[in-house]
Amino acid sequence: MSCVELLRQSRAGLATSFANFTALICYGQVMSGMLKMASFYFSISLTENLWMLIDGAIATGMMLTISLSGPAERLASSRPTSRILGPQMLASVGGIVLMNWLFSAMSYVWLFRQDWFRCNEHSAAESEATKWWLQGDNYESSIMSFVSTFQFINNGFVVNYGYLHRAKWYKNYALLTVWAFLMAFVSYMLLADPNRVGCAFRLNCGTSSALEDLGYGMPTWQIEPYNSPLGHNVIPQASRYKLWGYCLGNMVATNLWQIFVINGPVRRLLQKKKPLRRLKVKL
Repeated sequence: MSCVELLRQSRAGLATSFANFTALICYGQVMSGMLKMASFYFSISLTENLWMLIDGAIATGMMLTISLSGPAERLASSRPTSRILGPQMLASVGGIVLMNWLFSAMSYVWLFRQDWFRCNEHSAAESEATKWWLQGDNYESSIMSFVSTFQFINNGFVVNYGYLHRAKWYKNYALLTVWAFLMAFVSYMLLADPNRVGCAFRLNCGTSSALEDLGYGMPTWQIEPYNSPLGHNVIPQASRYKLWGYCLGNMVATNLWQIFVINGPVRRLLQKKKPLRRLKVKL
């Protein structure tokens, strides 16, 4: 193996390690940020099956496939960052986290302006606190579930850009396959009418009588009674598409930040105007 090939592979490995690190930090900030604050404020939780989807499929699948990206075709003129608390890492993580928090907060601003939500707010006094696995049977939890789940999926995708040291993002076929499947799966739960999949995650679903009253017909599958007086958390169809577009906007914003600021023209401009002082080694 030539020295050039060794450097090419080594730099790709370093860049991949930092990409995984960035994704995990963003994952933790979504989990411990707005998601936890909303849980404590509204006395709600994600549904039991959704926790398993996030930790078992999304986090594991995206983290594994990030590492499958190969090295760039040519050796770059500069090495990748090796500073965990350097400006590149802080700007990348900080920008993604702040945008995710902002979009999460604004989703509740949007929710409280919806006519179908007013007077249907979750009240901890009207639900059984002992049934912790059913604390997601409300609109507040549904909004938090969809917004945060799309953010979890995006956290793995947004760090896949490695144009200098890793292969082009569209050549990581494993990651794109996992990402596309997860996006389609969660989008189906959000956009479709009440069905077996959504009801398994207790999203856009309700008790049999509540769904029949809404005009969806009597479901043929078993549904555990909802832990709320309303009896369902079905979002109206028009609002589902608005929420879906809002979640996609969150993803686009963070990707643009990564493309143009962290890896693109803004980064190159700052490198020219304010280059980092590197240690000079004299032989």
